[in-house]
Amino acid sequence: MERLELIVVQLEEAKGLIEKGRVPHLRLAFILLDSVTELILHRTVQTELWDQEILTGLLSTYKELAARGSAEAAAEIPSIEDRIIPKPELKNIDRNFDAKVAFLVDRGTLDPALGPVLQKLHKYRNEMYHRDKLRREVLRPATLIYFDSACTALGSYSQQFMAYGSTPLGPELTRFTGGPMRGFLEQNLPQKIAAQLRREVGLDLPQVRSALAQYLDARLDEIRDGLTFIEDNLGVPQLVPGDALRLVQANLAGNPTLEQVRGKTYPYSKADMERWRNEIAALKAINDKHDLVREYAAIEDALEPFEQLVERAVMDVDREVQLQSDIARGK
Repeated sequence: MERLELIVVQLEEAKGLIEKGRVPHLRLAFILLDSVTELILHRTVQTELWDQEILTGLLSTYKELAARGSAEAAAEIPSIEDRIIPKPELKNIDRNFDAKVAFLVDRGTLDPALGPVLQKLHKYRNEMYHRDKLRREVLRPATLIYFDSACTALGSYSQQFMAYGSTPLGPELTRFTGGPMRGFLEQNLPQKIAAQLRREVGLDLPQVRSALAQYLDARLDEIRDGLTFIEDNLGVPQLVPGDALRLVQANLAGNPTLEQVRGKTYPYSKADMERWRNEIAALKAINDKHDLVREYAAIEDALEPFEQLVERAVMDVDREVQLQSDIARGK
């Protein structure tokens, strides 16, 4: 029972931080939710892998019997080997969040629609934790989605049995059990807890949908404005609309001419920007939360590499503009 209590306390703490609502609290809530989700996934994976040690021992035994001439044992070896997961794969599942998600989806333990959602949210957590990157415009909706997703993961959580130990339960868990009790708990308690927590925090899908679409639209506007800034300030009089889009992707190390730059094909084009804009508009018609995040993630993952190219180019041009301005003023 203490194992379930560890999960519930983390969810309750995240809920309290969400209710406070400020950016520092939402950041902590997001990190807590990622931690508890990985804990749930880890335990669920361990439950799925309970037979691996047994199968490995069984395989060794059958191989010994086969070596002694047992045809029956030899015939069983292939089926046992098929059920044993290779050690490198087990190691990857143990260490890697995305691998845990993929494994549980493949086993049918985790809803396939939830897989891409958890992987995207875990990527956001890594940005926050390792690179101090906060996507402030979508931090609250992303945190609400993660809380809902953690509850969904908890809904898939199961143990062979759950019993009270000698240590008294804290208030975070006893409010779901109706007070102190002894003996075994009902097996569907994690599912009941998940459903109640989801109701208490809530997920306003229209509001989340609007925030995600606005965030992507604003970033696409910044890409457009950045390209215009480059064309207006690069100091090349022959530039026409569309040249900046090519220049940010071109290899300029060999000092190619403008005509040479224009003559090449690049990964990103004006058609991609138009397509992204249409895909963002289409988000507003999605009524399934998992579909919404999956489509949002697909758009963001597609445009982000190009966005980074434009941002770097804008910084380079702006730096050069400032340098020329300082030289003109005698600095």
